[in-house]
Amino acid sequence: MDTETRERVRLAVRRILEAASFDVEDLEAPLDLSAIRHDTCVIVLCSDDPAEIEQFDRTGYRCRLGEQDVDSRKLLLTFSDHPATSQCIRWGRDELERYAGQAALSYIVQKPLALDLGTATHVIVKKETVPQELTGPDIPHLPVKVDEARARAITGAEGEALCRFIPYWYYHYRSQGQKAFGSQVVSFNAEKNGAMNAINGQETEMDIGKVQTSGIPIHSQLLQPVITKGDAEEKIRTQVMDQLTQKVRVKQAKGDTIFYEERIFKPEKRDVAVDLQMVYIPVWQFKGKKIAELNAFTGEVLQEPMDTGAEIL
Repeated sequence: MDTETRERVRLAVRRILEAASFDVEDLEAPLDLSAIRHDTCVIVLCSDDPAEIEQFDRTGYRCRLGEQDVDSRKLLLTFSDHPATSQCIRWGRDELERYAGQAALSYIVQKPLALDLGTATHVIVKKETVPQELTGPDIPHLPVKVDEARARAITGAEGEALCRFIPYWYYHYRSQGQKAFGSQVVSFNAEKNGAMNAINGQETEMDIGKVQTSGIPIHSQLLQPVITKGDAEEKIRTQVMDQLTQKVRVKQAKGDTIFYEERIFKPEKRDVAVDLQMVYIPVWQFKGKKIAELNAFTGEVLQEPMDTGAEIL
């Protein structure tokens, strides 16, 4: 399906799930939606692309609801009969037409749609067993330089180990411009790189020059960003403008009297350019009596969690 058709299909599926009392959020490509209702989490892909469908069918997703991790259901909406799938719920034109109509009726009568995903499955089963790959989806990330054994030795932690990939917005900003006040010239020229945690908004000075795009370990957790690209850009631009704001005081003499005038100057939004790139940072998490976390790229023991406890994995 083309881009416009996919967007219309995504909107239709969103309305169906919302009519069924799901809390629905957009996900970044290649996925489309995530939906949560009580203790059920659903990941949605709307696509006719064979590569996207195969990747979606073989990839496992988990959702953290409070303190509990649950396996996510996978819902594929496709108008194609190929490739075959066996690990996800599969909707075609018939299911879309039926549930879209029921969603419209539920809105009219003001009653939730009784959508049972357990019986709504339209699955085409693979005839041949295909070995599962050892890697998950290809993403831009820093390499895992500290293995589990070393991470456990550094932290001294006990309990289950889990490698988690945390999304960060890597940014580069450039500010230009100046303003004059009396004999003084206020410059707003500045440039810097940085990274913002896309879940909790925390900043890091970490050098991420060794980003690689490749598959991640199949049993690791891939966390989805909570802070959108637009929100991150706005937050960074606001921070830069605040940092570059200057207070200027000018002394003027009029006869025997000296006057001081003070003004505050800040750059304009249009003068601050922000470029963003999504990068994932690997973190080892150990769940024993206490939770311990270690940056799997730098080997640094983390003092604060890198997430908020309510994200799609």
